[in-house]
Order: sequence, then structure tokens, then C-alpha cells
Amino acid sequence: MSRDAPESGVEPGDLTAPAEPFWRVWWRFIWPFLYFRDCTRGSWLERVQSYRHNRLMRRHLPGFILKWLVFTAFFFTFGHFFDDAAGLVIPAACCFVTGTWTGVVSVVLFIAWGWLERFPELY
Repeated sequence: MSRDAPESGVEPGDLTAPAEPFWRVWWRFIWPFLYFRDCTRGSWLERVQSYRHNRLMRRHLPGFILKWLVFTAFFFTFGHFFDDAAGLVIPAACCFVTGTWTGVVSVVLFIAWGWLERFPELY
């Protein structure tokens, strides 16, 4: 009887089911690596399926790239504000370093998107 209600007591069509925590929704909104599979593990068939899954998920990468570019601009703007307007060197350096790492994430996402767009079959 696989159609029984789950053990947690929530009916499948129940609209009053507990919502997902905000921090988890936020994490899924900004972190793109949760949506992709590792193509270097498993048997040959599992690697092929993982690569095809990643190719199907590549359509979401431009949105993630844009989000991370906005984060980069945000941190560099605040770093510039801290350095010029407030004269705070340490917070400015922290913003610039964080902005650099968010820029690196956006570059990695752009390279992954270009790779998945260019090469239809890896195996």
C-alpha cells in the first residue's frame, strides 16, 4: 500500500503542511550547486545520466550568474563606501575580499554554463 499517507501525519493534498524554513529557501535561492549532479562518480550509465541531468538544468544557470553578479556589485559598492566615505579600511577590505569570491563563483557558473551549452554529450 504505497498510496497511504506519510508517517508524519500530513495528508498529501493538505495545504496547511508546515512550510520550509526561510533559511533553507534562501539557501536554495542563492546556491546553484545543489541542483547539479557529480558526473565523475558511479557507473558509466550513472555518469551519462548525471551529465544529461546537468545539461537539462543548465537553463537555470543564467539566473544564478545574475544573482552572484548582483552580490559582487553589492559587496564592491559597500567596500567603496566604507573606504571612501567612512574611512574604515578593515570593513572595506572584508567587502572587497567577499566581493572577489562572489565574482569567482559567478565566473565558475559562467564557465559551467558555457561547457554544458557547448558539449551536448560528454560520454
